[in-house]
Amino acid sequence: MKAFKLKWLTLTTVLVLSACGGSSTDGQDVSDTLPNNSGNAVTDDCIDCGWNINQWKLTLPVSQDDYYGTGGSSAAELIPAECSGKETLTNDTSLEYFWRETSPDELHFKVNLDEVGATTDNSSYVRSELRELRYFDTENRCSSSHQNWFITGEHQLSARLNIAQYPSITGVAPKVVLGQVHGYEIKQALVKLLWEGDDKPVRVILNDSFAQDNQTCSDCQSFSINLGVAKAYEQWQYRISVNKQGIELQTSVAGVDTIKTLKWGEAVLANDGNYYTLSKNWLNESYYFKAGIYPQIHVDSAYSNQVFEVGFSKITVTHQ
Repeated sequence: MKAFKLKWLTLTTVLVLSACGGSSTDGQDVSDTLPNNSGNAVTDDCIDCGWNINQWKLTLPVSQDDYYGTGGSSAAELIPAECSGKETLTNDTSLEYFWRETSPDELHFKVNLDEVGATTDNSSYVRSELRELRYFDTENRCSSSHQNWFITGEHQLSARLNIAQYPSITGVAPKVVLGQVHGYEIKQALVKLLWEGDDKPVRVILNDSFAQDNQTCSDCQSFSINLGVAKAYEQWQYRISVNKQGIELQTSVAGVDTIKTLKWGEAVLANDGNYYTLSKNWLNESYYFKAGIYPQIHVDSAYSNQVFEVGFSKITVTHQ
């Protein structure tokens, strides 16, 4: 690892989670750039943690050129296997952008908004975020093309977290995505869970439909659903469930649960007062979960010391 990138901790760091799209992108296959081998398995020795490092790969807010010294301008990533030209994501990974703290036991994701960063395909924002590897124990983790799931049962992402730092920029809301459901090689996210500050409710942004092959969709409509207000510096939880009936969204904040259910093909009332319908065509696609921080603010040298940092004490994925 590059010395200037590391945030060394005084205690042994341990880690466990997901990164982005097919590669570090929102649905981009990396099989053309990585070897077709299984890689060496990484043992998850964090028995009592609320996560499993083997299930995820990590996307960083810096380019491959900056992090590895080669590879191009797209965002660098770490994978929990020995992949050609890639640093291995392990329970000891400790970076400026991602590390583990042990008191309390949390995984921390951080993005500095005044640094020149790198984005992924289909995005203009930087991120420190995990991307799920559904079949990490049976398939080649160096490629994401076969690491996705179909809606054949119950699929759930659960997280417990707190907002440790957030930017205060005049006229700019502190928007950050903390969890996602993404279709493979689909530009339009199915679910984005968005935090926008202490005084606004957590919102889930959904798309009623999509276009395949990472294409722009001219007739797709995005809409949002409120899920209660979550204060910074206080622990709260979210859960995203997807099955053949629809999507269930839940937050648990200060002992109060907010639950919203959306069914495929049935109209739902959104925040803007209009009704939207989730297309049943979503049922034919494959998916992956994402967790971490994906700020919805463009980096700018004027944003000195403006930082997003979020600590997760739990990030779990289940497929039934």
